[in-house]
Amino acid sequence: MSKADSGYKVTAKSTIIDIVLTVVAWFLFTLWFQPHVMSYEPATVFFWAGFSALPAAGTFWLCLQMYKVTLAHQRKKEREKANEE
Repeated sequence: MSKADSGYKVTAKSTIIDIVLTVVAWFLFTLWFQPHVMSYEPATVFFWAGFSALPAAGTFWLCLQMYKVTLAHQRKKEREKANEE
């Protein structure tokens, strides 16, 4: 492992967990955005709220990836520090 490597490994399990969390976040954002859609038809409201929730869910996914890499790097640094002592 090189010095620049954070120690984070992408696995099928972590990818599935990320997808599930992102879909849940998208659904919650969709529910949150529904009262702000200017329509009375439920299908139209859900479509536009869901469409508007896509960038928010994408941002959630990016933040989740950054958090995981940062946490893995922090844990790696702690392990290296413990090995030095």
